[in-house]
Amino acid sequence: MSANKKIVSIVDDDVYVAQLFHEALSENIDGISVFSFTDPIMAFEHFLKNKENYALVISDLRMPGLNGLELLKKVKDSNPKVRTILMSAYNFEEEELYQSYMIEAVINSTIEKPVTMNRLFQTVRDELNAYQSASHHK
Repeated sequence: MSANKKIVSIVDDDVYVAQLFHEALSENIDGISVFSFTDPIMAFEHFLKNKENYALVISDLRMPGLNGLELLKKVKDSNPKVRTILMSAYNFEEEELYQSYMIEAVINSTIEKPVTMNRLFQTVRDELNAYQSASHHK
């Protein structure tokens, strides 16, 4: 049964956020397998091993080792169909790299922290729908 479940991962170096989002998404959104990571390098390794089954990567912006922009760029380079959401508590709209990644669709959506669960679910559902649509058209 899990073979047709698409993977959604949450990458946030804050353990509390990673666990909270993991539980919330697992309990409220059907048809997905949720993985959470506090280490972006480990998250990317998991992605590479399972990239055909990934639908969505949700990443925090500021993390040690590999920031969210770099991580999502790597994800898109490996599998352009995967949808991406960048989260941040900071005002990242001014960053030039962020601007160009939005234009190039390296980042599909953004979430400002703190985020309500309803907003999180809505954004995740929107991206999963976009992923489904794209998959059906190809």
